[in-house]
Amino acid sequence: MSLGRNISGLKGLLLGLLVLSVLLSSGCGTSQKTDFYQLYVEADHSLTNVENGDVIGIGPINLPEYIKRPQIITRKSDHSLNMSEFNRWIEPFTDSITRVMVINLSNELSSNRVFWLPRRDRQYPLDLRVSVDIGRFDGALGKEVTLETRWMVFDKNDNPLQTHISIIHEPVKGQTYEDLVIAMNNALTKLSLEIAQAAKKHIKK
Repeated sequence: MSLGRNISGLKGLLLGLLVLSVLLSSGCGTSQKTDFYQLYVEADHSLTNVENGDVIGIGPINLPEYIKRPQIITRKSDHSLNMSEFNRWIEPFTDSITRVMVINLSNELSSNRVFWLPRRDRQYPLDLRVSVDIGRFDGALGKEVTLETRWMVFDKNDNPLQTHISIIHEPVKGQTYEDLVIAMNNALTKLSLEIAQAAKKHIKK
């Protein structure tokens, strides 16, 4: 009888350990929720009529390899970066940047013929083309975003008219990734305004 009780007790202990193991492994397997973000700007609704305005091509827009990834990058120091697995871009970062710049320039130049190169209707000859090389585009939560670019304006024959270096610092007004994305959006808007002002000057010529 004593042996039977021991075996029965051992079976119960093993069953309890098995249940506990399953519960623990289930808890450990629960993954953190991933949040997705997108750069965004609203188009001027007055530009929804028949196509009009100067014909501007945007491209190429070149990004450094370290930000050409779905994970959002934040900066710890000059030489140290964080890559967030649970805060990601919902589309290729280059696509987000290009789309926002196209819409910003359309709004600033009052033209609905600002095209993302090479995706444009070739029936419209370009008045100007703008290329952008981004050297740095990142930031720190609760601190600031830095956008460093070299951009060029070309005439309708693709001759260079102007080369400019822009370094933009935009405060991040909070500790969340959404606050960081908003600051990045604002930095791109400021860059677009600089480019639009240059484009207006050359279009007048």
